[in-house]
Amino acid sequence: MAVIYKNDMAETYNVENLTEALKLAKKFQIEGNYDLFRGQAQNWKVMPTAGRLTSKKYSESTEKLERLLYYFNTNSSLKKLCKEIDSFFAIAQHYGLATNYIDFTMNIDVAFYFATNSKHNKINENCSIICLNENDFKEFVSFTSVLYKKYDVQPPYISKINVDNLWRLQAQSGCFLFTPFHEIEVLYNFDRIIFPFTENFKGLNDKDIYPERKSEIEILLDYYFDTERRIEGEKRFHKFAKEFNIPITKFPKHNQSKILKKRIIHKSWTTSSCRKWDFSIEENWESLDTPKKIEFIVPLKLGTTEQINYLNFELQEKFLINGIKRNTPIDFEITIKTKLTKKVLKALKRNCSLIWDGTRNLPYSNEEIINIISTYITLELCKNKLGQIDYTLKEEKEEKEEKEENEEVITLRLTNKYGSMTRCKVSPSSITSAFRDDINDLILDMMPRPIPSELLLHINKPRYVFDFYKLLNLFKTEMIAYQVLENSENSNPVVFFTPSQIKTIGYA
Repeated sequence: MAVIYKNDMAETYNVENLTEALKLAKKFQIEGNYDLFRGQAQNWKVMPTAGRLTSKKYSESTEKLERLLYYFNTNSSLKKLCKEIDSFFAIAQHYGLATNYIDFTMNIDVAFYFATNSKHNKINENCSIICLNENDFKEFVSFTSVLYKKYDVQPPYISKINVDNLWRLQAQSGCFLFTPFHEIEVLYNFDRIIFPFTENFKGLNDKDIYPERKSEIEILLDYYFDTERRIEGEKRFHKFAKEFNIPITKFPKHNQSKILKKRIIHKSWTTSSCRKWDFSIEENWESLDTPKKIEFIVPLKLGTTEQINYLNFELQEKFLINGIKRNTPIDFEITIKTKLTKKVLKALKRNCSLIWDGTRNLPYSNEEIINIISTYITLELCKNKLGQIDYTLKEEKEEKEEKEENEEVITLRLTNKYGSMTRCKVSPSSITSAFRDDINDLILDMMPRPIPSELLLHINKPRYVFDFYKLLNLFKTEMIAYQVLENSENSNPVVFFTPSQIKTIGYA
């Protein structure tokens, strides 16, 4: 039974267990007492993440927010999100940056998930569900308006911003309470349900809260936070080197003009059709169809090329039967008649979805996307000792035999303009086949003819070296699949799905 007592106009409801707490919260919601909830692993004060930081950490956090804002402002696909301040801070908050926003949810189950699925949970110590009536909070803000005028600050408010493409926010039915004051409970005491932690709430799982599938925004944010992790890693390394007096030597930057006669961007990079290969980011969670399951069996007795062709045929048939549209989420169920670890199977399923979600809103055809998926699956199985990797990926054996004997694949390093980095393997002949037609006219005579793939050791700007559409074809046939393969165990990989995202391509 709930024990209710008044505490400075706030109500606290102490109950014996999770079941009673859940029942009481849902009763309150039905009766209209509360419409917003927040789950906390312990009975902490309600405080924005920025309010928990030391002055040094707060300064570092501000720098991180400024870097994120710069990234948004310099990315044509993300720039529009900066026009709405709540959209920007919603993304920052959901990716762990400290802000003056406090997470709430309109979904009680989500609140109970966060209250009982945390590293801070301790057996028999109290969890809390913060309960808020939006209208009551608005009245409080109106009543205390003189205070915000006095301190010349933005009054607190509740933001129910719906950021298109931020599926994590939409999955959590998230909203935010902005407060200019870190100690908001000095002004407003929140009602709460208190119960001892004895078990995890099982009504939702991790996938419900943090969808494995990635939207276009989330793919771009994976790029960004990969760079942030490297920035932090470099800071730790420099600190370590300074403490132990370890000298740091930097490689000199390439002087690309030494080998280029003319610095001329190939015309293919400036066409209107080229611009169609940027992420559009016009999708939201609600616009998506119901997820459909694509089940197929992967044979292992076929050769590499035959296996890719077999998978292409199988997947095209499955897409047709299931009426797959570009806004259809797909769950890939792959059956392989051999022993594979759960980790590899999980990676296969996750990465097939990653390829689908990363390419389906770009001008690739279904057949091209299916071929990328089939190529990746085949390479992943080869990587796990279930076949012989054939890096050339030619459809005809005769073509492969005509290639230079023992042609070794090259590991390329790809970066975007913010510095996000990934790698992939490509054969030298594939690289040279994507060079612009007039490459000989632009490169100094000191380079051998025909121009070899080693050109990328000297020039790493793809717009000077490649024909966009030839490079795009290489993305379709090899480079996307190999990027995914190189990141197959990474749950937040950097995978560039279109050449328009690339700033540099060079030897790794």
